[in-house]
Amino acid sequence: MISSPAFAQIHIKGLHHPGIRWAWPIKADQYTFTVNTTSNYDMENVTFDKDAKTLTFLGNSSHAGNIAEIEIPSNLIGGNYTVFQEGQEIHPIVLRNGNLTTVILKFNDSGDVKTDISGTTYLPEFSGIVPLVMAASFGLLFLAPRLRRF
Repeated sequence: MISSPAFAQIHIKGLHHPGIRWAWPIKADQYTFTVNTTSNYDMENVTFDKDAKTLTFLGNSSHAGNIAEIEIPSNLIGGNYTVFQEGQEIHPIVLRNGNLTTVILKFNDSGDVKTDISGTTYLPEFSGIVPLVMAASFGLLFLAPRLRRF
């Protein structure tokens, strides 16, 4: 009879530090969005500038070979993303899936790292006009049958 262990160990080539997942509540006007990050380094803070449509991520790593996945709700910022790391533009992998965009970053530096992700749209900026448009739409809906009589 041959015996084998009842567990498996998964090794990912080049990744020697496990990932840590954080859920960051981001307040934007009257909304709160959750930005999820998973990285193999310490993500210390996330801030949002609605005027610049930019999320800023501050982290610190004691090793090289870093990777991070950042999940951004498309209703927070959307459109085309521009990503800067330590002030230099980078071109990460960007995956769009419905209402969520995942940005995958890789870098080999240790120490403090600042990443800025800017979008071209900030959807809640139109939230003030939505009730007005809805009221006008309902008004036209109720007036349309009366206009046909003339």
